[in-house]
Amino acid sequence: MHEDQDVSSQTSGPEPGAAQDASPAAPINWSPIPDVGPGDQSWVLSLWRRGCREPALMFSSGYVLVAFLGLWSSAWFYHGFGIAILDYLQASDYLVAGLRDPAYGLIFAIGVLLAVMVSWPEALRRRHPDYVAGLRRQRWWARMVFPRAKLMTWDGVGIHPITGVSMVVASFMLLGSAIYMQTKGELLREKGRGAPVRVHLIGDAAALPGDARLLGTSSAFVYLWWPAQQRAEAVPITSVRQLQARPLKSKSKLAPNAGQPPATPPPAAR
Repeated sequence: MHEDQDVSSQTSGPEPGAAQDASPAAPINWSPIPDVGPGDQSWVLSLWRRGCREPALMFSSGYVLVAFLGLWSSAWFYHGFGIAILDYLQASDYLVAGLRDPAYGLIFAIGVLLAVMVSWPEALRRRHPDYVAGLRRQRWWARMVFPRAKLMTWDGVGIHPITGVSMVVASFMLLGSAIYMQTKGELLREKGRGAPVRVHLIGDAAALPGDARLLGTSSAFVYLWWPAQQRAEAVPITSVRQLQARPLKSKSKLAPNAGQPPATPPPAAR
């Protein structure tokens, strides 16, 4: 009789209350990239798979995106000086526009990091819903990191998580590069930043009066900013003989007779 009771106790499952109190196992996969199910549709994922099959296409697409970022940033930078830069560029300038400033790489890295931070909670919720539900019951911070509102998830927006991550990265890159270039232009115009240059044109015996600031160059033009006149201009590169870099002004000014031997004091009067 006692043996039957022991066997029934061993074969019987856990109580309903114990199953609810048990915490789900910690997830093994902590990747911030959401998993793609059989019925999920994402044009970004389709392009990624196509690029993995054809590496040359992926490299070309990445180069075009970097060039577009450079054109976007240059347009914002020269717009502050009243120069419509797209009207002065040649076909070759479009290809190297994204390689002129290493800050574009930093902006891209920060954008990817921000996208990972934004998409990681949603990716973990989709991959391990039981674990996230257990965290929400046990931890107060989990209710803030993993909200239940649909507006705070990609499902509420109506797009696939991978597509949403790509949109966050692209938006941050465009916004960050525009702010960076506008700030750079304001420092140059209002604070006098940038290395001064002396401009010497072909056919002139002497250099132009005053020091200019070099904004940039293209295959056909040199873009200058004259702080004294608060004027920007695009000079054809075929008209420039020399651009001489000027030393930055030091804080301490030299004396007029600096570098000359000291004068001999007059003899004392008798």
